[in-house]
Amino acid sequence: MKHSIRLLFLLLIGLQSFGQETVFKIRKDSSNSAMKTLFKPHKLTSFGVSLQSQMLFGKGGPERSMGFQVHLNNKLSLGIASFNSNPRNDDPNRYADEPRRRFNALTMEVTPMANKVFHLSFPLAIGRIQEEAPLINYPAYPGTAYQPLPYRQSHDRFSNGPRALGVQPGINLEVNLFKYVKVFGGANYRFAFGEEKTDGMAKAAGTIGVKVGVFDYRKKR
Repeated sequence: MKHSIRLLFLLLIGLQSFGQETVFKIRKDSSNSAMKTLFKPHKLTSFGVSLQSQMLFGKGGPERSMGFQVHLNNKLSLGIASFNSNPRNDDPNRYADEPRRRFNALTMEVTPMANKVFHLSFPLAIGRIQEEAPLINYPAYPGTAYQPLPYRQSHDRFSNGPRALGVQPGINLEVNLFKYVKVFGGANYRFAFGEEKTDGMAKAAGTIGVKVGVFDYRKKR
């Protein structure tokens, strides 16, 4: 009987020790069990905003562009931009061979070493390409009418013209001219996707431009 009591007592002590050790391990593992992810977000240490103006030179004639960007950690920029081909001749009897086009897009730009005087940036624009509707030349009124698509009745030639999805990656060489001014030059290619795309929507182009703004504002602690 005494032997059984001693054995039961030792068993209880062993179970208690094992339980305490198990609880300690669970607590320790819980403190180190944060979820692991493939991409670890970086803490926001600086931000900025800027306006961008640029000219594109390539197939279909030059285009001008204005854009707005928000800069995060002086490496990633997110924004919007609008690219527009130069206006054609106002003479209704003589239009340019290429129709006007516009490309409104969301933009993203990666700049790995923006603090160096000379550095590379990699812009990407994704949005909608619009082209003027084809013109119909009547003998009495040459160049004054256009052919609307059957499901678009607006009198705006852009609204009645073909549309497509545009994706425009590029590469630029930037120069930190001043603290709040950057100039850049580079090249890009605009891809066009969709049933209404035309040959002129896709194009390779060279670009030059300027950015003005606060690029790397850091809050003082």
